[in-house]
Amino acid sequence: MRMKSYAKLNTGMRTHAESERPPSFGLCALPPDPLDTEPQFAFPSTRPFRSLLTSIYLSILYSDPTALLRATRLCHIFAFIYTMDSEGDSGNKFHKLLQEAQRLAAELNPKLAKKRRSAKPVSGVVSWRQRDNSGQIIPKFPPKTYNSTTRKRSSSEVAEPVFQQPEPTPYDSAQELNALQDLLRDIPPQEKGTVPLSWAERQAQSSEKWNASRSAMVKNIFLAEHTDTYICDICLQNTSVVRCRDCLPRQFLCSSCDTQIHQHILHNREAMFEGFYQPLAPNMIIQLQNDGSHQIKHEVRLLPVRLPQQCTCSPSQLKLTCGKEVILVGINGRYQLNLPTLSCSQCMKSWTTGLDELVQCGYWPATINHQTIFHVDLFQSFQDLKQLAPGLSRQAFIGMLDERTKYFGRTGKICGDTFQRSFLEWCYAQHEVDKLLEVEPFRCTACSPQMHAVSVDGNRKLYRFKNASGSATKGLFDGTFLARDEEVSSFVAQIQQATKHTPGKGMCGSSQWTAAKEHSGKSASKIDEEGLEIAVCRHGVLLRALNMFRGEIYAYPLYLQKELSPSNVSFFCSDVACKYYPYLEKVSNKCSELQGLLEMHPLLSVMHAKAHSWTCELKWGGRNQEGAGNTIGEEVEQVNSFLSRAAISTKYMSKGGRTDMLTVLAMGWNKKKMSNMDKILAQRYAKAVQRVADDKLKLEELKAELRIDDAVIQQWVTEVQHWPEANSSLEGEASREVILKKKIEGLYLSVMQRKHRLYRQTDSNKRRHKLRQKIAEEKAALSSAIEELREQTDIILPAVDELLLTENFVWSWTYLGPTDLRTKKAIFDQVMVIRRMQEEEQIVVQEMRRHLNSLIGVAGSLKTLLLDQSNGAHCGYHSMLRRRLSVVNAQVHHTKALFSLALHGEMTSQDMLSEDREEQVSDVEDTSDDDNDIDSS
Repeated sequence: MRMKSYAKLNTGMRTHAESERPPSFGLCALPPDPLDTEPQFAFPSTRPFRSLLTSIYLSILYSDPTALLRATRLCHIFAFIYTMDSEGDSGNKFHKLLQEAQRLAAELNPKLAKKRRSAKPVSGVVSWRQRDNSGQIIPKFPPKTYNSTTRKRSSSEVAEPVFQQPEPTPYDSAQELNALQDLLRDIPPQEKGTVPLSWAERQAQSSEKWNASRSAMVKNIFLAEHTDTYICDICLQNTSVVRCRDCLPRQFLCSSCDTQIHQHILHNREAMFEGFYQPLAPNMIIQLQNDGSHQIKHEVRLLPVRLPQQCTCSPSQLKLTCGKEVILVGINGRYQLNLPTLSCSQCMKSWTTGLDELVQCGYWPATINHQTIFHVDLFQSFQDLKQLAPGLSRQAFIGMLDERTKYFGRTGKICGDTFQRSFLEWCYAQHEVDKLLEVEPFRCTACSPQMHAVSVDGNRKLYRFKNASGSATKGLFDGTFLARDEEVSSFVAQIQQATKHTPGKGMCGSSQWTAAKEHSGKSASKIDEEGLEIAVCRHGVLLRALNMFRGEIYAYPLYLQKELSPSNVSFFCSDVACKYYPYLEKVSNKCSELQGLLEMHPLLSVMHAKAHSWTCELKWGGRNQEGAGNTIGEEVEQVNSFLSRAAISTKYMSKGGRTDMLTVLAMGWNKKKMSNMDKILAQRYAKAVQRVADDKLKLEELKAELRIDDAVIQQWVTEVQHWPEANSSLEGEASREVILKKKIEGLYLSVMQRKHRLYRQTDSNKRRHKLRQKIAEEKAALSSAIEELREQTDIILPAVDELLLTENFVWSWTYLGPTDLRTKKAIFDQVMVIRRMQEEEQIVVQEMRRHLNSLIGVAGSLKTLLLDQSNGAHCGYHSMLRRRLSVVNAQVHHTKALFSLALHGEMTSQDMLSEDREEQVSDVEDTSDDDNDIDSS
C-alpha cells in the first residue's frame, strides 16, 4: 500500500472515529507508520481490540523486528473495522477482515518461533534502515538511530523500520520492575517535598513579617519604658526603685537590696522612682528618706579584685576600706572607683591593692602608678576589631567608649594616647609569653625547614608623614617584623659602594618600572617612610619587612633575600625578576658573601608578567619555570590588601607606634593563616588533583580538534620555548619599520597597563580622569602607527579596540618559523599548566608532611618543658604549657584526619570551598599604591 493511500485512509478513519467515538472512550496512540508523515490516527481503547493489538504488537516488538510492517498493516485493519458502519453487511465484512488479521498473525507465529533461539534481547531502542524498492535492506549503510527530525521521504521511497539489536541483558527489565513494584506496594505514597524558596522570595516573606510586626515592636518599646509599681524581686516586700537589666530575671530591686547586691558588681542600673528610667553610675545609690521619698546619693565603690588571706585572724577582725581613686576603662566606658584596702585590727596588718594584684585579676595599668587601669577584655576587643577592620583608628574606638560612658549615666573622657601605649605594652607582653610557649609568629610550619618560594614586593600606601609626633622614638617591636632602619641603611650603602649603579628606571619591552631601579634619591615630599618592602611565603604568611626611604630599589629585596637565605628558598618571586636577577649577578660578583643567593631561581609573578613583554613572560614567568608548581608569586598583593587598610591611621602615628601597630597586625594575620594551614593544604592538594585531570582532558580536546599527536605537541612546546632567543637575534637593525614595530608594542603595553590600574591603583576621580585622557591619546597614536605600518609593509593588524581585547597579543614579526603562533602558544600554555599542576601535587604533599612534623615537634618541645623541674616555681607557666599542648594535640589530630581525606580523594564539595577570602590567592588584585609603578616610555 502506498503512502498516499495510507494517508487518505488514515485521515478518513481519524475523522470518522472522532465523530462517532463515544465520549467515555480514551485514546491509545499507535506507533508511527514509516510510510506516512501525516499525524497518525487513533482508535478507541475497547477491550477486545486493545488486548489483541497489545499482545501481537509487544510480541513483535521484543521478538521479531522484521515483522513491524505487517503489524502496522494489521493495526490499520483493526482501525478500519472500527470505522465501518454498523448497518448492512458490516458483520460479514467484519468477520472477513478479522479472519485476514488472524491469518497474518498466524503467518508470524512460525517465524517467531525460529528466531527466538538466536534473537538477542532488545531494549526497545528504535532505528531505521534504508531499503530498496523490493524491501531488501541495503547492507553498505550502517544502522541509524531513529530520530524524530528525519527528513521527509518522497512518495517513491518505501522504508521499513527495524530495531537495533542491543547487548544481551542478564535479566528481564520489565519483570524486575514489576517485582520491585510488588515489594513497594505496602509503602504509603510519599508527599513531595517543598521546593526551597529563592532568595528574593525569602526576602519578600521576611519583609512582610517585619511589616506586620513593626507596629507591635514600637508598642513594646513604649511598654519597656513604663515605670509601674513593682515589688522587689529579691526580698518580695519593699517597692522596687531600681531596674538592673544585668540581673535578669530578677531585675527590679529595692534600695537596700540594690546596695547589698551591687556592692562589688559594676552593673548598669536605672532609677525608676521619678516616673522614668534614669541611668545610675556604680557609685550612685538610692536612699529612702524619713518622709518616704527617695533621693540619689553618692557612695564609694570599690574596684572588684580578689582579696588576699594575709593573716590567720578571725574574719570579723578584718576591715575593708577604700583606698585611692582610680579610673577603670572597660568595654562599657569609664568608671570612677576606689582601690580596696584591707586591715586587721588584731594583728595590725594591712594590705593595699598593687600592680601585681591588678594584673592577676585581669586588669592592665595605663601607667606604673596605675592611676588609670584598663580591663584586658577591652584590649582583646580592640585587637579583634583591628584584625577585621585595620583602618579603625584609636580615636574612633575611644569615641565609642565615651558615648557608652554617657549612655550609662557616667561622666569623664578617656585619653587616646594612654590607651594606645597601654595596649601596645599588653601586646608586647603577650608576645613574650608566646615565645615561652613555643609560638613563632613569623614562621610558616609548611615551609620549614625548606621553603619553596618567597614573594617580595613593595607597598607604597604604608607611608608616614614627617611631622608626626615622636618621630625619633623606637617601637617595642623594633626588629621583630620590620628590620631595623640602621641595619638596612648600612647594607644599602655597602652595596652601592661595591657596585656602580645604573641610574634611571628599568625597562622591560617598552615599559618602565619604578620598582626596577638600582638607585633613587630621597623623596622631597613631606613623608618620612615611603612605604614597606614585604616578603611572604607561598601560603601568604608574613616573614619579614623593611621601611623604604628611597623608593623601590633593588637593594631592598636584596636585603630581604639575604635575611631569608637560611630558610633554603628555592624560588625568589618578584614583579621585576627579569631585571633584578641580572642585578643580583652583578652584585654577587663584587660581594662574594652574596654568591649563595644565586641558588634561588628567579620567578616573575604571574599577573605582573602580563604587563611585561611576551618574550619576558616566556622566559621568566612562573607558569613556565620548571619545578615552580602552582606558585603565582602574587602572595604579597594578598597581604597588601589587608595592611593597606591600616595606612589611613598609621601615616599619622609616631615612628615607634607605626612599627608596633603594623607588627601587631602582621602577627594577627599570621595567626589566622596558621590556624587554617591544614585546611589550606588539603584544599590545594584536592584542587591540584582535580586540575590535572581537567587540564589533561582539555589538552586531549585540543589534540582532537587540531588533529595532532604528542610528537607535534612536544615540537611546538620546544619551538615556543626558543622564541625569546630567536626574537632577540632579530633585533639588530633599527630601520623605520623596526621603530614602528617597537612603537606599536610600547603603546599597546602602555594602554593595557593604564587600563589595568585605572580602578585598582587609583582612589580619586581626578587621577582616573588623567589616566583616561592619557589612554585616549595613546590609543590615537597607536591607531596612526598601525596605519603607517600597513602602508609601508604588508603587515595587517586588527583595529585598536579589537587589538586591546586580547590580553597578551603575539606580534607576527616576533617569531621564527611558520605562522599560526596563537595555536602553538595555546598548546604551550596548556602543557605548562599540566606540568605545573603535576608538580604542585608533589610540592603540596611535601608541605603537608612538613606542617604535620612541625606540629608534632612543637608538641614534643612542650612535653619537654613540662618535664623540666627547673620551672616548678612558675605554676602559671606550667598551666599555660598544658593548655598550649592541648591545643597543639587537637591540631595534630584534626590535621591528620583532614590530610587523610584529601589523600584518599574523599573531600566533599563543601570542604573544597575556601575557608576565607584571604585564601583566594589566584583572584587577588594589586592594591598597593603603585600609581607610578608602570610608566610607558
